[in-house]
Amino acid sequence: MDIPPTLSHHMLNNTTNNTFNNINTNTHMNTNDMNLNTINSIVSARLITGKPAISAALERQHHHIIAASGAESSAVRAPSARLFAKGGLVSDAFNIVNGMGVYLRKKGNSVPDMAGTTYQLATDIDEIQREFDTRRDQLDALIAQIRNQYESLVASGMASLGYLRMEVEYPAVEQFLSDFRFELRWLGQPAGIEGTVLGAVSRETAARIRASSAQNANSMLTEAHLNLISTAVEEMGDVVTALTQGKRLRQERLDKLAKLSDDLQRKNWLQLPAISALADKLRQLHVQADELPTEDDRKNHAKQIAAAQRQASATLAELGL
Repeated sequence: MDIPPTLSHHMLNNTTNNTFNNINTNTHMNTNDMNLNTINSIVSARLITGKPAISAALERQHHHIIAASGAESSAVRAPSARLFAKGGLVSDAFNIVNGMGVYLRKKGNSVPDMAGTTYQLATDIDEIQREFDTRRDQLDALIAQIRNQYESLVASGMASLGYLRMEVEYPAVEQFLSDFRFELRWLGQPAGIEGTVLGAVSRETAARIRASSAQNANSMLTEAHLNLISTAVEEMGDVVTALTQGKRLRQERLDKLAKLSDDLQRKNWLQLPAISALADKLRQLHVQADELPTEDDRKNHAKQIAAAQRQASATLAELGL
């Protein structure tokens, strides 16, 4: 909800700071404290990707630079050459692969310390799988096109390199295409170790491992949620910069606050108070550009956003993140 014109920014700052400062920072919870229905509806999606190299080191140029400058070889990196032109079939294939990762991160919450893996709601599985299948079909079609046109793609790339083409070696087509990898794997809900898997372990040790694994599973899920605050802190900094340093204030800069608020609310599956409070604060700080006609208005609004940003950072610090 946008700020009503009758509510001054000073009143807004005092009102929302009280709410934000009263956040319950006791966010690390045991399984019993969490909504079990929510936990049971969460799965993990692991995206496995691979892409062929599209650049090559120019070693001769590296030697020339070293000889001409007197620098040590280890102090200067070899320049690189792009093997294929931008905007062609290879770039399109890369965009399909990279775009799926972006899609999954927007849809769900990234699993801490597990690159390419995200927590997702079970209710979104069908939609996510359809998105992946569509991209897989598109990638397969592009790979077929690259295979058929590989010679011309190489010729075009070499032509753009001029005499530098003498320093690079293009891989054979099948070697190049074999480096593409695009898989989506679904894993069960985040949970501790249960069942008979610890049957060969002593009862005392098994109990400790089960308790520890359950706590770790809960902590990872909670940390994934709190990383939303970290992202918001960074984005808020961008808005502050736009308000204080930009010559022309564009509405989309301010709309970033509303989008952040929506993302926090949508992805706060565990209903953590810290995230809910920040989402409310960001929604209240979202204004229209014409509500900040002067430089002083922009600076004052930037101070309010910066204050919320500091509070959010302090919340993360209290939680050890």
